[in-house]
Amino acid sequence: MNILIIGGGVAAFEAATAAASFQEHRVTVCSREAVLPYRRPALSRMVMEELSDTAFYFKNSAFFQEKNITVLLNKEAVAIDLRQHKVAFKDGSTLAYDRLILATGGDAFTPPLPGAEYAFTLRNFEDLQKIRGKIAEGAAKAVVIGGGVLGLELADSLLGRNCSVTLIETGPTVLSRNLDQESAEKVMEHLTALLNLSIRTQTEVKRITPESVELENEIISSDLTVFSAGVRCCTKLAENAGLPARRGIIVDQKMQTSDPDIFSCGDAAEPPCGVCTLLSAAKSMGHTAGINAGGGDEIFVPEVYPVRLMALGLKLFSAGKINDAFTETSCSGENYQRLIRDSQGNLTGAILLGDLKAAVKLQKELVL
Repeated sequence: MNILIIGGGVAAFEAATAAASFQEHRVTVCSREAVLPYRRPALSRMVMEELSDTAFYFKNSAFFQEKNITVLLNKEAVAIDLRQHKVAFKDGSTLAYDRLILATGGDAFTPPLPGAEYAFTLRNFEDLQKIRGKIAEGAAKAVVIGGGVLGLELADSLLGRNCSVTLIETGPTVLSRNLDQESAEKVMEHLTALLNLSIRTQTEVKRITPESVELENEIISSDLTVFSAGVRCCTKLAENAGLPARRGIIVDQKMQTSDPDIFSCGDAAEPPCGVCTLLSAAKSMGHTAGINAGGGDEIFVPEVYPVRLMALGLKLFSAGKINDAFTETSCSGENYQRLIRDSQGNLTGAILLGDLKAAVKLQKELVL
C-alpha cells in the first residue's frame, strides 16, 4: 500500500515512522520546506545559537533510508483529487496514494494591520533565515508582538543576540492563558527588572513601518519586528478537496476524515476534543494517524498537555484549568505553586514557577 504524508513537522514524522512499522507499505513524506523534518519549537533558540543537527532534526537522512521512508523536500501540495486518489504539487507533478495523511500544520497568524508586510513571523526554517539575515545586517532594536510562550522565547533569543527588545501584549499580562493573577504579577515583576527588555501591555498596535511600531500613544523604534500572535490551522488543501473543516480538519478519534482513505493529524487536525497546537499532542496524533493509515486500530486519547517555559530567567510549568474555586497556593521567594482541584478533589490544573521538581508527578495526577 502506498501511504502519502503531506507535512514536515512532528506529526508528519510520527505518522511516517508509525506507518513504516508495517514493512509492506511504501511511505512517502512531502514537505514544502527545504530541510528534513525538525523540531519546530527549536526555531526560537536557533535565533540565538546554532543547534547541533541531533538537537534540531528528528533524524538524519540515513534513518529515513533505513526505515524505507522517502522524503521529498520543496514539495508543496496544492490540490487533492479524491476520486483519482492523487495529490497535485506546485511543481506540476502528481503522486498517487492509497492512504493519505494530512499533517499540514499551522501558519503563523499575521494580524491585518497597516504595514504588516514589514514584520516577520517565526514558524518555519525560511522565517528563521530571514530573521538571522536582519540581525546580520545590524538590527539592534527588536519588537515582538505577542506575549505568549513563543513570544517570550523569541525575546530571550533576541536579547542573546544583543538586541534591545520591546514585547507588546494586548492583554493585561504576558502568558495570560497560563497564569493566574498572583503568578502573573510575579512574572511581570521579574520581567520588568531585566535589562534591555521593555514590556507594553493592554495596548494595540496601530501601524508598522520599516523603522517603527506605532501604538495607540507611542511610537517604538524598531529594526526588526516579529509577530508571535498565534497559529492558524492549515485547512485550505483539505477544504478545497471537499473535506469538512472548522478551526481544523475534522477527524474522529482514529484521526480519520470524512474520506476513509484520508487522515489528518497535528496542528491541522480537529479531533472531537478540539484543536490542540502543542508538540506533545501533535506527536500522539501523528502516531495514531500513521498506525491507522497502515491498517492498525488505534484511538487518539487526549491528555492534559502542559506548557513549559525556560526563558528570560523564568521556569514555568502550567497545565489544565488554571482558574477554579478549589485551589491550594504556596509561595516561597521566587517559587510559586498553585494547585487547582474539582469538587471531588481531583487535580484539574497546576501552575509552578521556579522550582519545577514536582512537575512530572503533578502531570501524572492531572485529569481532564
